[in-house]
Amino acid sequence: MPSATCNLTAAIPLDCLDAIGGIRTLWISTDFDYTGITADDTNGITALTGGTGSFYQVEVAKDVASFTETFTVSNTNGTAFFDQAVTIPVQHLSAAKRAQIQLLTYNRASRVVFEDNNGDFWFVGISRGCVVSSGTTVTGTAPGDATQYSFVLSAQEPEMTYKVQNLAALTGTTFVNA
Repeated sequence: MPSATCNLTAAIPLDCLDAIGGIRTLWISTDFDYTGITADDTNGITALTGGTGSFYQVEVAKDVASFTETFTVSNTNGTAFFDQAVTIPVQHLSAAKRAQIQLLTYNRASRVVFEDNNGDFWFVGISRGCVVSSGTTVTGTAPGDATQYSFVLSAQEPEMTYKVQNLAALTGTTFVNA
C-alpha cells in the first residue's frame, strides 16, 4: 500500500505563455546557517528561524547564467534526490574576482539565492550546501571573444529547490549588493 505522504494533493494546470528563462542576478553565501524554515505551496519560504550569514551578489550579464535541477530517482534502492546546478559566468578577469572565486572554490557548503527573469527568488543547496563542481578561466582568441571566469555551483538535495517569497523572508541574513 502506498504511503499517504507521497499522494498528490492538487492538480497541475497549464500556465499562460508569459514566462522567460534565465537568471537576473544571484547572491552566494559561504557562512549561511539556519535552524528551521517556514514554507508553503504558494509562496515557498516565508520565514527562517535562526538564520545567519551574509549573501554576496554576483552580477551577471543578460542571458548568460542558468539553473538546472535534475531528478535522480532509484526505485530499486528506494531513493530520490535532486541535483541542482547554477552556472555562473563572471565577465572580465581581475585579481579581485580571482581571489573571491578561489575562496568559493575551497568552500564545502555554499548557498545560492537567485532571482530569475520572472522576478521569482529561488534557494539552491539550502540543506546540504553547494560546492564548485567545475570552472574555467578563458581569454578567447578573437577580439570579440569572452574574457571571463565561469563556474558551476552544484548541490545534491533531498528536496526540490525552494522558492523564496522575497529576500526579507530570509530573516537574520544580510544581502550585500555589488
